[in-house]
Amino acid sequence: MATIDTAHGMEYSMNDKDMYKDMVSMFVEQRGQNVCDIKSVFEKKDWDNYRIKVHGLKSNSRLVGAMELGDLAEKCEHAARDKDEAAILSETPKLFLLYDETIAALNALDFEAL
Repeated sequence: MATIDTAHGMEYSMNDKDMYKDMVSMFVEQRGQNVCDIKSVFEKKDWDNYRIKVHGLKSNSRLVGAMELGDLAEKCEHAARDKDEAAILSETPKLFLLYDETIAALNALDFEAL
């Protein structure tokens, strides 16, 4: 199960619970489109656009405190930058699995306890 660094996410939202909750909600809502976009460029082996897509995922993940997902997205981003197709092919399925686990962890957050 993915872990969420809520302190990090709250810091990015100026310690405003409502703002953090809104950021998390947007992140969760964007999952479907993000996965579709990443899969599309992955299947086309369009590594330049793949790099752009996973860069966005990296940044947005870290904003909500999904540091593990952000780190794996960064690894994929660097693989694309370096044209390391073997690493991209190996890490992308892990990225999608961790993305799903991260969404489940975010959906389970108790914002009132923050």
